[in-house]
Amino acid sequence: MVNVDTTSLEAQLRLAEEAENQVQKLESLASDAPRLRDELAKTKQRNERNLARENATERAKSEVKLAADKQRQVAHRLEAVSTLVQSLYSLFKEINEHRQEALKSLAISDQVDYEEDLEKTGREEEELGRDPKSIEYLVAARHGTSKVAQLIEELDPGFDFLRGCEVSDPMRRDVGHFILSHVLTPNQMNMQSPPEQLEQTTED
Repeated sequence: MVNVDTTSLEAQLRLAEEAENQVQKLESLASDAPRLRDELAKTKQRNERNLARENATERAKSEVKLAADKQRQVAHRLEAVSTLVQSLYSLFKEINEHRQEALKSLAISDQVDYEEDLEKTGREEEELGRDPKSIEYLVAARHGTSKVAQLIEELDPGFDFLRGCEVSDPMRRDVGHFILSHVLTPNQMNMQSPPEQLEQTTED
């Protein structure tokens, strides 16, 4: 019997076995692909979140530092504003005191006018044969608080504590009214001119 050369077959078998080993390795690696894809996606997402968190934290630190730097200016600004507020308060108070003294003096003047008016009207009533006491209420109605208010208005028409001030800015107007509210009574505050009238006065 003739022996057949197996060298070629053996070589082919070795190649086939190597290929088989490679396929097995590739199959094992391929089976791991879904897990690797999921892990990669999760890692990327985690990195993105970490980056977003770090960036946001850095921005927050920067903003907090800026706020702290600005806040350190508050004490100085508040001191300056308090000084100006106290100065304006004192000025309003002095103005009000002078106005109140003027009202007292005008009340005295009006009382003198009332007495003269009462005497004059009383004589006229007597000449007409009527009781002079019957007109006391009528004469009194022409004098008193309303008359005094009229007299001081005639001395300084259109007076207002904020006259001549730029009050179109709400904050400025509110500051003025706030300080005034610590000087004037509620009734006096109610008598202050409305903003529109003050603005017209300022323009004039």
